[in-house]
Amino acid sequence: MMLSTAKSIIHCYWRSLLRSSSSSSSLSVRLLSSSAASSQHHEQALSYNRDTGIISDAQSMQPLYQTIIGIEIHAQLAIPTKLFSSAPTKHHHDDGSNKMATASSTIASRSNTNVHPFDLAYPGTLPTLSHAAIKSSILSAASLNCQHIHRYSKFERKHYFYADLPHGYQITQQRWPLASEGVVLFLPYSNLQNQQSDDASKKKKKKRRRGRDDGDNAQEDENSTSKDDSASSKQQQHPIEPVQLRIERIQLEQDTGKTTTHTTTTNSNNNKTTTTTTTAAHINYNRAGCALIEIVSYPDLRTAHEAAGVVEMIRKVLKHVGSCDGKMEEGSLRCDLNVSIAPVSSNDDTTSSFFDNNNDDEQSNDKYNLPPGNGHRVEVKNLNSLRQIIAATEYEAIRQSSLAIQHNHTGRETRTFDPLGGKTICIRAKGDAIDYRFMPEPDLPPLILDETTLGSKSLEAFLERYMPESAEDATARLLEEYGLGESVAVLIASDPPAIVLFEDAVSVAKAELEQEVNDDDSVDVSALVANFLCNDLYALIKKSAIEEAGDDEDKRATLLNSISVDQSTVASQRLGLLIAMIANGTLTTSMAKKILTIMYKDDLSSSPRDIATRNGWEVISDMDVLVQLCTDVVHDPKNTKQLEQYKQGGKNTWKIEKFFVGKVMAQSNGNAHPEKMKEALASVLEKVVSDQTSSTS
Repeated sequence: MMLSTAKSIIHCYWRSLLRSSSSSSSLSVRLLSSSAASSQHHEQALSYNRDTGIISDAQSMQPLYQTIIGIEIHAQLAIPTKLFSSAPTKHHHDDGSNKMATASSTIASRSNTNVHPFDLAYPGTLPTLSHAAIKSSILSAASLNCQHIHRYSKFERKHYFYADLPHGYQITQQRWPLASEGVVLFLPYSNLQNQQSDDASKKKKKKRRRGRDDGDNAQEDENSTSKDDSASSKQQQHPIEPVQLRIERIQLEQDTGKTTTHTTTTNSNNNKTTTTTTTAAHINYNRAGCALIEIVSYPDLRTAHEAAGVVEMIRKVLKHVGSCDGKMEEGSLRCDLNVSIAPVSSNDDTTSSFFDNNNDDEQSNDKYNLPPGNGHRVEVKNLNSLRQIIAATEYEAIRQSSLAIQHNHTGRETRTFDPLGGKTICIRAKGDAIDYRFMPEPDLPPLILDETTLGSKSLEAFLERYMPESAEDATARLLEEYGLGESVAVLIASDPPAIVLFEDAVSVAKAELEQEVNDDDSVDVSALVANFLCNDLYALIKKSAIEEAGDDEDKRATLLNSISVDQSTVASQRLGLLIAMIANGTLTTSMAKKILTIMYKDDLSSSPRDIATRNGWEVISDMDVLVQLCTDVVHDPKNTKQLEQYKQGGKNTWKIEKFFVGKVMAQSNGNAHPEKMKEALASVLEKVVSDQTSSTS
């Protein structure tokens, strides 16, 4: 009874904590505890430090327990077919050669269409290992700095029975993995940058709504800016140190099907109303048999934000090498947590004895560098967002600490996270542990990385051939070859599809300009492409992600963290042609921005020139036409007052010139070439003053 009451109170306080800012350095939870000498309840508050993962007594601030975290990441390989069959995946690009892919391309969104007899465990079907999966998994292991990419690895069967696992076993590499002993350097996850970005966006919108700032508003903006600067300077004074996570192994294995629960309610009225609720589980085998790599880490992490940070870093690394699309919201990358706690002080004989007596985990403290007295690890499965990783870790640390204080046994459990309730739920305790009955896979030979398998004479030659350019090398090359600014080069280099689109668009634009007689060599085409790519195109992709996510904050955070040019609907060919039209003076920058928006959202096939012609967007650069246009505006009877003021001269003539510039641009529907139009207007106004001087003399 006491334990259930404590859990209830923890849960109530936890729901309020989920609404707090994740940038806060600590959180506090009050829980009920009881002393051995008294049956009366008393309150005790715990404080969780988000910077260190230490749980302390909130009143005395005495450190009690340290959070210990290991992760298992399941990354779905972005390859065209499944691991052991020819069934297409969502990454398949049909060329007509695969009949199954051709048939399923029009119904890919329907359940149970992308399946092969082997995926459904039809008797007599045998597995055939995908070479694309081997290539992607090797690149993944190399990108995660694995010291050992084993020349010899073996597949085995892991037996367990779920409806979404047709064979009754999973083919994996638990004991003979493809690679081992990797390392990842990363920064703990922080929302500070995203919050500052959102604040800046809100301030821009507010400024646009109110128009020109008055004194008070200007002072308000100044205060806001100084607050932001203060926060930035504070962050610079205390730079975040990178954290290292060791990777124990990377293994190649099958994914399972996807089970979805549906609940229906029916009402019947036979003299009285009867309500019937039916719950059914629907299984989609499209995912069954897709290739996964499981990345298993050592328990080196100590905070929830470290766990989220390393998942984000690994997601980016796998995206960079092209082995996984990293879309957590679609289940392409999922995370399991192993969470435990250890007493901070070994002087407490009672606490240490309690942990030592209850730690029969198979992990060795020496092998995994665990602190003395580390408790049982609790596995939290299938987390598919960074928010969930943070919330589940912190909840588990508090839950296990509350039990330890009451000297209640924290058993080895498998739990799942309820995002609506903000808590973890036990789905299997130690007594229900499954005997997986591992056995070598009899239908697959060992995986040997020889010349036949790799298509190269050695692993080094394979990596040299297929490993994509690193972000650091790409940044240096973009700086040297294209003369880009460092911040722009870093942004483009962090997204491999952006590098390809940028270089292809530059080539298209230059080729288009070379065909023209009056090619202006002074225009920096590379800078124009980079500017439109990094500012305008990325902004359109981000806006689409926000619209797609709607009110789902988890999905929004995941989508915004996975922004890539790969999601763009504007190909390099059309972007290059658009840039060429700016460079040759056919379009102004503002026109080009409008056309880019149309190409991205409304017209996915027309060329920029066709869109410009349809909308009447073409720069007027002929001086005779511009002079006539300026003459008509200057001598328009509606502008007589401004013209007379200009003739009188004085210090405010620049304001009247600016007035006429606006009128000419409006008269030309924004199509007048800005610089040439100002030159034409200056000549018209000069003639007006000259004529007045001649008439007075």
